[in-house]
Amino acid sequence: MALFTDASISTLDQIALQDTGVLDVASTEGIDAAAKIALAQEELGVEMASAISRSAFSRTTPSSWWPGSVGTSLTSLTLTNIAVTPPLRLWHTFHTLELIYRDAYGTQLNDRYLSKWKEYQDLSKWASIMLLQTGIGVVLNPIVIADSPEIDLLSGSLPATTYYVQVAWLNASGEEGMASPVASINAPDHNSVQVKPKKPPTNAASWNLYAGTAVDSIMLQNASPVNVDQIWTMPPSGLAQGCNPGQGQEPNYFSQLPRFLQRG
Repeated sequence: MALFTDASISTLDQIALQDTGVLDVASTEGIDAAAKIALAQEELGVEMASAISRSAFSRTTPSSWWPGSVGTSLTSLTLTNIAVTPPLRLWHTFHTLELIYRDAYGTQLNDRYLSKWKEYQDLSKWASIMLLQTGIGVVLNPIVIADSPEIDLLSGSLPATTYYVQVAWLNASGEEGMASPVASINAPDHNSVQVKPKKPPTNAASWNLYAGTAVDSIMLQNASPVNVDQIWTMPPSGLAQGCNPGQGQEPNYFSQLPRFLQRG
């Protein structure tokens, strides 16, 4: 799972899956939907940070989600430790839709927009309650999403193609963060490539390299994690078949926090 601070929790495509007409409404009414996605995430962050500040955040008994994990806890919790679980993603999606239709109604005073605004306001509250019931997914040693890597062409024996590449950091426990945005390079005949990740986080112990000749065929290339200070060079045999990039770190446990939505 992605971390709350990695990137946008929901995308334009995801909010459009919930409401097929929302992007047309945003365009017609001059609403920047991408800005509303960012604002919704900022507001959720404020809500959760406020809830965290009201919580002692102590865990002395096993979680029903992670039995036997007592003894591993955080002295403090921040948004960087929060994993994007399905209830959190739904909350963000519904709150984004709420903000868009609120603005649309404020512009046109259209009853249809008012109905949509209230509908998504209720759904946003419902999703926040679902998050309260399941608990916040907490990652003990969060490893941030990687930046797009540096790719360099080398001479070699491989035919011309385009390479698509992602990298992902791993912490000392071998937990992998979200893979970077895709980087690409057009390679001529008789090529090889090398890849170097950028800006390793302080808790990065190693990294994984994913590559393919199409965006939908990017696969793991290293048999074992690559040291932080090492560069990956493609072998003469070319790309290997491996697993696809993961979805980021799973929560180490789930934490119950005080009620959200203090604003009525």
